Amino acid sequence: MSYEQSPLGLISECWRPRGPLARLPSWSIVRDVDALTLLAVIQDLTRDLTGASVRGVQPAGTHGLWIELSTPDGEESLLVSAGDEFPRLSRGAGRPARAATLSTLAQVARRVLPGASLQGVTHHGLDRVVTLEFAYPVPAREAGCLLIAELFGRHPNLILVDRMTRQILEAARHDPAANGRSIQPEQPYQAPPASARPDPRVLGTVEAISAVLAPHLAAGLGPGVALRQSLAGLTEVWAKEVVARTPAPGGSAELARALLDLIHEIEAGPWEPHLLLDSAGRPVAASPVRLRHVPAAQQQPYPSLGETLKRLASHLKHQQDVTRHQTMLRQLLRRLEVRLRSRRAKLAAESLEFGRADLSRRMGEILMAHQDAVPRGATEVTLPDYAAGPGATITIPLDPALSPAANAERFFKAARRGRRGTIRVEARLAETEAELGRVHAWAERVADASSLETLETIQKEIEAAHRLLAPQDRAMLAGRSAGGRPRSKRPPAVHPPAQKRAGRPGRTRETGLEPRRFVSSDGLPILVGRNTRGNDYLTQHLAKSQDLWLHVQGHSGSHVVVRVPNRSNGVPRRTLIQAAQLAAYYSQARDHGKVAVDYTLRKYVRKPRKAKPGLVTISQEKTIVVTPDKSLVQKLAAPADG
Repeated sequence: MSYEQSPLGLISECWRPRGPLARLPSWSIVRDVDALTLLAVIQDLTRDLTGASVRGVQPAGTHGLWIELSTPDGEESLLVSAGDEFPRLSRGAGRPARAATLSTLAQVARRVLPGASLQGVTHHGLDRVVTLEFAYPVPAREAGCLLIAELFGRHPNLILVDRMTRQILEAARHDPAANGRSIQPEQPYQAPPASARPDPRVLGTVEAISAVLAPHLAAGLGPGVALRQSLAGLTEVWAKEVVARTPAPGGSAELARALLDLIHEIEAGPWEPHLLLDSAGRPVAASPVRLRHVPAAQQQPYPSLGETLKRLASHLKHQQDVTRHQTMLRQLLRRLEVRLRSRRAKLAAESLEFGRADLSRRMGEILMAHQDAVPRGATEVTLPDYAAGPGATITIPLDPALSPAANAERFFKAARRGRRGTIRVEARLAETEAELGRVHAWAERVADASSLETLETIQKEIEAAHRLLAPQDRAMLAGRSAGGRPRSKRPPAVHPPAQKRAGRPGRTRETGLEPRRFVSSDGLPILVGRNTRGNDYLTQHLAKSQDLWLHVQGHSGSHVVVRVPNRSNGVPRRTLIQAAQLAAYYSQARDHGKVAVDYTLRKYVRKPRKAKPGLVTISQEKTIVVTPDKSLVQKLAAPADG
């Protein structure tokens, strides 16, 4: 696989069923509640829970309520959820985990629902709107509440309404509905607009439904399409089921009779709940009856409708967790890939630069062989290049302040550095290619993963690759669990370089980060690092790109920075010498007679990735030879440094 055809873009946004039931997720009770399945749920609630009294209310997530009920046959529970992922009505749901905070809806519901009894459950036509009516005992029987579940659209809602005044008490969501309705407390509740297509239950007879279907069939539409386009509450799956139950010749009257028989079967029961499976055996939908047009191998019977819906909701929640975890890992792997590609490009550029090592060596050798031909103070010289052929010449750039021999040594040094750099860069390039390969392999496995266990295994492998991960990557992984949810409320601390705190002037100096401060004879500030961490802080955080940076050559020592307030004037020669003397003094070469000190602009100083504090590489450097001078420490010390 080429790196330009990354598998990172192949990680699926979400799981989608395949095979005969590929379109069934639109019929899911969890994401888009089907009106006929909802009809069966409501019939179940009406039959067994009417008259039940409310014992207590618990929040179920941000947009749901779990209601504890008492019936003559024992304790019951009802979950009403308008969550984005799982809007549903569910009988017999387990008590949700104790919430750290109560939503406003839960607070109001706790105040007004306990003590009331469930008087009825109303299904508005075949729309996905359900009203639970609660009334208080005599003498306040007219008083009570309506809990209206609008289980449709991108953002379902749960609205608590006063039974007498029809004013909104509270809602799970206060955003205006798609049709512009106001969902604010103390405002009158407005029901969503009814469907423009007629409800087959309201039409009620074969003749009335047949009259609605006939024009669509006459226009050449297929039976399934005609059912969906002419009547409310019928999805593609239910339309196919009606067609499968319709006897020959399959005209409008036969379709109407089959539809009414199906609705009656759902309303009256007894039900035969089935969990519908895709070709891989994964749950994708639920049905209150056995479907004739779906293969038997893709229907799994359950003892009750509630158990069927609970199993479906559990599976689809698991799929949501898998999708959430996949998304998190995909984002992380994309970030790693971008970072590794950038590193590879930079290393390739460095490899090109280090490839000039042979040219630098040849220039040095030519200079040494023709020292007498180099004019003093020249900035470049053209000399014979016998290695390139008879009569060939080469133009060599020079430092006018250095002798021909010193210029030659400068080229020899660049050649040595280039050879060392080439070896290092080639190793880093090979390492980077291997790491990119690992990232792509992880991406392919994430795309193919179908379980949380597999994703957790991949995440642990990524976490073990310490060198690949930046602090923000580790924070992302540490803050996520198998379902892509936070593992803990407290994010891992990321410690920035220590800085001076107000009111504690000695704090930064005690940690060794604050540099020694001097002022040159020309009035320019000179900063000297105190230790490795102080060097790192000085170079990486205090120095600016146009400041002059110095360090003793070939020995450990302090980083030295000369502040350059005016870029055009540069650094005076006297200040350069004094800064170099301080660099030599604050180094392991302090006791040497003559010490070489490299200097360059700060913008040419680079810290390799994951290098130890104080370790840097430099380019475009020059060298000056000075004698360490202890007297400068007192002579140039800034007043505040001491």
